[in-house]
Amino acid sequence: MTIAAAVLTATSCSDFNDYNTAPTDVVSSANQTLWENISQNSDLSDFAALIKKAGFDDELQASHYYTVWAPKNGTYDASTLMQKNDDVLLKEFIKNHIADYNHTISGTIDERIHTLNEKSYDFVGDGTYTFDNVALDQTNLPSSNGVMHVLNGMATFYPNLYEYLGDAEGIDSLRSYFKKYELTTLDESRSVVGPTVNGKQTYIDSVMVTTNEMTKQIRAYLEKEDSSYTMMMPSDAAWIAAYNRIKPYFRYIATTKAQDIKNATSATVAPDITVTVNPTYMADSLAKLSIANNLVFNNNLRYNRWVEDAQAINTDTILTTRGSLLANPQEYLGATREKVKMSNGFARLVDSLAVRSWDAWNPQIYLSSAYYLGHVWTGTSTLQIRTLSTERGDTLIVYRHVQPTSNYSKPEVDMLLDGVLSTSYNIYAVLVPPYDELGSTIDSLSQAKPNQLDFTLSYCNANGALATQKLNQMVVNDPTVIDTVLVGTFTFPVCYKHLGNNVMPNLKITTHFGVFDKTAMATYTRDIRLGEIIMKPVELDQFEANK
Repeated sequence: MTIAAAVLTATSCSDFNDYNTAPTDVVSSANQTLWENISQNSDLSDFAALIKKAGFDDELQASHYYTVWAPKNGTYDASTLMQKNDDVLLKEFIKNHIADYNHTISGTIDERIHTLNEKSYDFVGDGTYTFDNVALDQTNLPSSNGVMHVLNGMATFYPNLYEYLGDAEGIDSLRSYFKKYELTTLDESRSVVGPTVNGKQTYIDSVMVTTNEMTKQIRAYLEKEDSSYTMMMPSDAAWIAAYNRIKPYFRYIATTKAQDIKNATSATVAPDITVTVNPTYMADSLAKLSIANNLVFNNNLRYNRWVEDAQAINTDTILTTRGSLLANPQEYLGATREKVKMSNGFARLVDSLAVRSWDAWNPQIYLSSAYYLGHVWTGTSTLQIRTLSTERGDTLIVYRHVQPTSNYSKPEVDMLLDGVLSTSYNIYAVLVPPYDELGSTIDSLSQAKPNQLDFTLSYCNANGALATQKLNQMVVNDPTVIDTVLVGTFTFPVCYKHLGNNVMPNLKITTHFGVFDKTAMATYTRDIRLGEIIMKPVELDQFEANK
């Protein structure tokens, strides 16, 4: 008998065989079920009453093997718990103190316990022991279907971020947006199959699984207990303010038109290409998605560790789960009104969202001539790739060298402008020196001629009609360096992003002088060496100018 008791006491975290195997012990309590031992213990009468109310007493009499951490009477507010809904009581309290398998104590222990409600708690000690930092009053009380430890208090239930999203006050706008994408389905692999009735499969025990397509979209699995996130949860006022600020960037019209440059028959004649959308739906959907994309941060990433770890090195940017680098973390996080601990991170309740537009939904757009060249007229185009040695090390340069086909022609280039929003941009062209002809030394480049270029924009106006706008004319670059020249400033009346079908504005680049202008030809080159077009939001240029 002594040996049997000693073996039971010495058992630490058991193997899989303990799952449904109840050990035999001669101690009187070991011959009774967990429920019998709890209900007959005068120090656990409150715990027994709560188990009974939640309907878990039958389960504690079954053969399934559990470890129970039972809070002792008078060490927690049982009367308040008794007022809770039965399902809430079961999830947040009863299952918060019960785990599968055998977790007896012997010597030094340092375990991370996963309770029945999928929460995790530290179970540690050496001589004296704690569960979720709550001291144990008694240990290793055996039962026929498990083992029990008595606690001087209760383990604190922390919701995960997704659970809190469903319950927090004052965030109805955020909650309704995420809940719209929630889907609950039957997990057949985990459900217990019952009889077939009228040709349909029934289940004795149905396991339902809730997923959310929006959390997948923003790459933030807020329901996972083994993750660690920080989520900004805006108040309704903050949500509405952000929505009203962002929505104008997505000003769509029912039918948007563009030139079909790739199927054009000449430099001046191109067929139309159109796309039809629901403008109200598009603007509403993308404005809300732009908010959601910038709410969650993975605490385990290098960029974000300092957000929740005061010992980590502070950085000047934080990275959202959607990959946006926010360059004003102090301002953004500083708007926190309340920080709430979750089981998988922290919720920050905020009354404003200080996201800079260019960090998130309205970034600079880089359009490489390697991919966005629409058409070359009266010229030949060659893709050039050069590795140049600079003061900062080797630099890879990719550009299009567009050459005239004869002495009596000049090339014209159309560039497609993808991802344009209904906002104002400063448009820049990156022009490259003639490395392919003269080499890469300054001495050789001193022989190079600059360009003299005209820029014309083709776009769709607010009425759905095609229009053109001359931008800067007679633009001259420095041919001895990779030169970024200002093409012009333009406010696009409609949004093109996500339209697809190559419906987008195009920028025509043309040598200004005629082919018989010998004076101009002696000074300027007709060759165009185009690296990329940069669409830089005007508000970003203004911000940088004022820094």
